[in-house]
Amino acid sequence: MRIKVLYLGLVRNKTGKKEEPCEMADGSSLSDLLKRVAETYGGSLKGLFRAEMESRLDPTFIVTVNGVLKDPSKGEAVPLADGDTVALMTLISGG
Repeated sequence: MRIKVLYLGLVRNKTGKKEEPCEMADGSSLSDLLKRVAETYGGSLKGLFRAEMESRLDPTFIVTVNGVLKDPSKGEAVPLADGDTVALMTLISGG
């Protein structure tokens, strides 16, 4: 199945890409997709993707699937379907 991955904000800066298609096996979950992205961009996303991803993502890391906010630490419970759009971004704070 084909998933459209959008990279926004700091994640876009780290990957150098605005978006890209990602071919995933049927039955893949959000967690599977995040692992794939970590394998591809792990070095540049250091700090967002921690050594063991489950529940160890930076707390400012935001994921949406088809515009709906998802908890990336519960990625195994979020099935993906052909044609889904997943957006990866971070909250920015400052003062």
